[in-house]
Amino acid sequence: MTQSPIQQQTIQLVATQIPKTEKLEEMLTPFALDETLIRHLTKEEDGPFVHFWTLEDIVILGMTDTKVPYLEQGLERLRAHGFTPVVRQAGGLAVVSNQGILNISLLFKNKQMPTINEAYEWMQQLIQETFPEAAVLGGIEAFEVADSYCPGDYDLSIQKRKIAGIAQRRLKDVVCVSIYLSVYGDQNRRGRVVRDFYDHAIQGEETKWHFPEVNADSMWNISDSLGIDLTIEDVQVRVLQALTKLGCTLEENETDFIHTPDFQKALERFVKRQ
Repeated sequence: MTQSPIQQQTIQLVATQIPKTEKLEEMLTPFALDETLIRHLTKEEDGPFVHFWTLEDIVILGMTDTKVPYLEQGLERLRAHGFTPVVRQAGGLAVVSNQGILNISLLFKNKQMPTINEAYEWMQQLIQETFPEAAVLGGIEAFEVADSYCPGDYDLSIQKRKIAGIAQRRLKDVVCVSIYLSVYGDQNRRGRVVRDFYDHAIQGEETKWHFPEVNADSMWNISDSLGIDLTIEDVQVRVLQALTKLGCTLEENETDFIHTPDFQKALERFVKRQ
């Protein structure tokens, strides 16, 4: 078992809940806050941080998605479905964030700097601890679900259907491991929306980049897979309980990072990238 890089530490809690909005700056707030926390940790010895965040009716595109041959046509399809497209800083591909999706970022200094795979494995273990009910279904497995949206080696699945995807970013001695988790809602529709984006943005042309042929049935919600009703708040509590079992102490963050100059600079960079 991969040892937790934040075991026996005090974790500061941060939450960003963005309601449906037409203001670009508000949509980009969670990304700018993650970036602010990363850069804060490169200079300070505090942390780690756990950042829970939600967005309403957003499709988060990776930089690779902007390489499609008919990008504007794809974006128009997203808007027609009622979703606003935004581009994140990292690579990877499109994911949906709407009601029922919880995003979690864990940010920590790690002088030992676990390997990339170790960081992924640790997040998988944390999610397994968060949902022990999955054990009777064969557990939460990590492997690429090639016909899901944003496929990756550390997609998390129950009974071969994806429930979550993991990404990470590193800067100096700081690691940010992020996960999007499908808790409840119409996951099939989410898959259809992303497939429609690629259908209209690629139109059958060959590209030098690989984009998934999204099968909407390749993914489902953790609530549906476990057969229990879960809210976003329920899952947040479960994650915090799992961290406590690792020996971590939890405390509310007291710094208002959103009103710092570093946050404003990060937000401006994200706005310019759109």
